[in-house]
Amino acid sequence: MDSKSLITLEFDKVRQILAGYTSFSGGEELALALQPTTDVLEARQWQTETAEAARLLDSHSNVTIGGARDVRRPVDNAERGFTLPAEELLDIRSTLVAARSLRRNLLKAEETFPHLAEIAELIEECPGLVSAISQTLDERGEVLDSASPKLARLRQELRVVHGRIQEKLQRILQSSQNQYLQEPLVSMRSGRYVVPLRADAKGRIKGIVHDQSGSGATLWIEPLATVDLNNEYRGLQIAEQEEIQRILAELSQQVAEQGDSIKRVVERMAELDLIFARARYASVIHGVEPDFVDWRVFAAPRPPKHANEREKWVPPPPNLHPGSTLWIKGARHPLLDSSTVVPTDLTVDEDTFVVLITGPNTGG
Repeated sequence: MDSKSLITLEFDKVRQILAGYTSFSGGEELALALQPTTDVLEARQWQTETAEAARLLDSHSNVTIGGARDVRRPVDNAERGFTLPAEELLDIRSTLVAARSLRRNLLKAEETFPHLAEIAELIEECPGLVSAISQTLDERGEVLDSASPKLARLRQELRVVHGRIQEKLQRILQSSQNQYLQEPLVSMRSGRYVVPLRADAKGRIKGIVHDQSGSGATLWIEPLATVDLNNEYRGLQIAEQEEIQRILAELSQQVAEQGDSIKRVVERMAELDLIFARARYASVIHGVEPDFVDWRVFAAPRPPKHANEREKWVPPPPNLHPGSTLWIKGARHPLLDSSTVVPTDLTVDEDTFVVLITGPNTGG
């Protein structure tokens, strides 16, 4: 069916509603791209999947797509050699965990939901990647101290140097020099620990000016007593960030090595998400599963009897027709309020190929 006809039938609006019942963008994309089928076998397959999903959602509330993300773009970036940020690595882990859980639940119920289990069986495990990400990142996306011995050592040194800096600055805050400060606090400017010196007391505390307030009344200075410690602290921070980037790059390489598998996982999850969305939508509109029959081919017209006419005659293509009665009872437009719309009954016998229904502006 051409796109203009689908728009005339408002099928695009139906797809948008269906997309609203999906759980993540992968399923939403499939819902918005959904096309009607003329293949009876495919239609039966879809109906069977939807019916299974409806029964599954009614009886197994723990079976969900929850946690899945469309991580195909980050995976593509990893395959091109980019280092993924922690947030995207967590999304990949969340997707793999959700896929693993859904796969196991559906395979346990294979006898009851065989078609859904068949799809779930195609979900790949991506061994080792979930544990690798979990052992590297916490839930906030921070790289754990235990991610590498070097990172653990650097952070321990940072804590020691930080303590020494704070100790020296507290001595200044508690000494007679505190009279030159706007207030007794320690802040940070450009990665250096500083104190707020009054502008009219400039020079009273020796140090390096890193910033000043908008009014010019406050100078943020780094006391000379802490310059060497701040230099050491800044050097450790740079080394820490370099080690974090190395760890994330290594993790991104593991993602790249299993990139094809991860993308196939997303595709299978999107497929199941669409099936679950169809089941939810069907439940809301009180949809009824139709009974499909095989299409059959009617006999083609015979060629003309006269030879001169047969030479010009081109046989028409086979005429496909359901060859059975079309019976629709209590049909309602899915976009209209079911409580106010008048349901329609329609019966078409096997000898009828076309039905024209006129609208209110054409005498109907």
